[in-house]
Amino acid sequence: MNEIKQLCETFRNNLLIEETRIHPGRVITLLRIKSRLTQERLALKAGVCTQTIKRLESGRDKVSEITCYKIFEALGVDVKALTRVLDNK
Repeated sequence: MNEIKQLCETFRNNLLIEETRIHPGRVITLLRIKSRLTQERLALKAGVCTQTIKRLESGRDKVSEITCYKIFEALGVDVKALTRVLDNK
């Protein structure tokens, strides 16, 4: 769980900069599309509501650490590797 906390902190520190307009929801969208999953299928795999995925992807909702973990796990993401990539901008 420390890995997901670090990833969420990386998002807050590096990606939520207004000028870049990159939100964790956009990362989730890209990974979901790459995985060829619908929002509904990702929600089912992650054990969250479809509305949660829609709100996250639209940037209208923040990613809690638990939800973040579930979604990235459902997408098969190596959280440590993603955090390293994002930290090295």
